[in-house]
Amino acid sequence: MAEAPKLEVRSRVILGKKVGRLRREGRLPGVIFGGHIDSAPVETDTASFQKGYRRWGQTTLLSLTGLDGGEVPVLVHDVSREPRTGSLLHVDFVRVSLTEKTHAVVPLHFGGESPAVKTYGGVMVHALSDVRIEAFPQDIPHQIEVDLSKIEQIEDTLYIRDLVIDASKIQILNDADAVVAKAVAPRAVEEVKPVAAAAEAEAVEGEAAAEGAAPAAGAAAGAAKGAAPAAKGAAPAAKGAPAADAKKKG
Repeated sequence: MAEAPKLEVRSRVILGKKVGRLRREGRLPGVIFGGHIDSAPVETDTASFQKGYRRWGQTTLLSLTGLDGGEVPVLVHDVSREPRTGSLLHVDFVRVSLTEKTHAVVPLHFGGESPAVKTYGGVMVHALSDVRIEAFPQDIPHQIEVDLSKIEQIEDTLYIRDLVIDASKIQILNDADAVVAKAVAPRAVEEVKPVAAAAEAEAVEGEAAAEGAAPAAGAAAGAAKGAAPAAKGAAPAAKGAPAADAKKKG
């Protein structure tokens, strides 16, 4: 087993809202908890932690130095960041025992080239990005490799049970039948096009029907206009009637 990376910390006396001063001075506030011992506030150099955390993640056993009582074996439990800038705000360390197994979430690393994708044009679906394991802290892997070259045909699937691990040290707690990755045909893209074409055809037909109705409406309007002169022509006949009566009287 490789020696655990060391991180220097010191006890922290600045608490609460005053920790902003620590951050401005390049110090990262944190806390150590777990192990049936009271929590202990600590601080460490922000730049040193950030540089190391890129390599460690939350799966590497660390050894904290600089505290009374000797080195403390820990895992990084959680890191808080400022939402807008991503700058580090706080780190939680959890104490672990080298003689007791613990649980951890380990990321999956997808490698290799799938023939189902390269040769047959399939689409690779990654169903999981990490797995939950049980192991001694010193045996927790940084990541678990997933070999996509084993997916040779469309619909070929890799399951949890297919992951290559050292079963003598690591137990994966996920369901063995859970899907990790699968090659599927790009049916979704093919199905969207006919649906869109049908919708477009319906829209064109609807527009044509609307345009065909307009002349009919225009003809009706024309008929109504044609009726108007007849009505006007009737008026002189009405006026001529009294003249005929006058002639008869004369």
